[in-house]
Amino acid sequence: MPPAATVEKMFSQIAPRYDLVNRLLSLGLDRGWRRRAVRELALQPGDPVIDLCCGTGDLSADLRPARVVGVDFAEPMLSRARVKFPELTFLQADALDVPLPEASFEAATVAFGLRNVEDLGALWREMTRLVRPGGRVLSLELTRPEGLLGVLHSFYLQVVVPLVGGLVSGDFAAYRYLSRTIARFIPPEEIARSMRENGLVNVRVIPLAGGIATLHVGIKP
Repeated sequence: MPPAATVEKMFSQIAPRYDLVNRLLSLGLDRGWRRRAVRELALQPGDPVIDLCCGTGDLSADLRPARVVGVDFAEPMLSRARVKFPELTFLQADALDVPLPEASFEAATVAFGLRNVEDLGALWREMTRLVRPGGRVLSLELTRPEGLLGVLHSFYLQVVVPLVGGLVSGDFAAYRYLSRTIARFIPPEEIARSMRENGLVNVRVIPLAGGIATLHVGIKP
């Protein structure tokens, strides 16, 4: 994958139309996926939660009434998040090196960010560091379904995502890149194995929409 600085620049460029493109390309399904993620965490009001690679803050907002800190490295994304959700706290930082104390949170989340992280193991270790013992680490990521749905999904990735994303955002290269990251990313079981290898236990794999997206939830021992 490209260096982190290149990925940051790309997300900064597409920030103005990021939300609209997401709604269009997911056919609105992303809203339901985020709600399912929140239900899996079963948070109580006021629980401290950190949302890494938070983008424009949609999952951060859905995690309320927990006490949420959203983290992203692209300031234009965070600028939009702060306008949309001024009551929430947002911090510009690298998801692999968050300047906050260890064991500060009940849960740590990342949505649609794994594919853009240089070191997946380092991400799990940082998320684990940030949560208390017994706390939960959750990922919501786009994945590749199997069978006939997988064939249709491949066409969608190769043709529809770059075309629609490029037309709406004005950046065809960014959505060609994002399409490739989905097509080439490791499958859900390998994601789960990576979580276990980096210290998380009781890892659960929850396919959504036939495997178009997948939730992973692990526990810090």
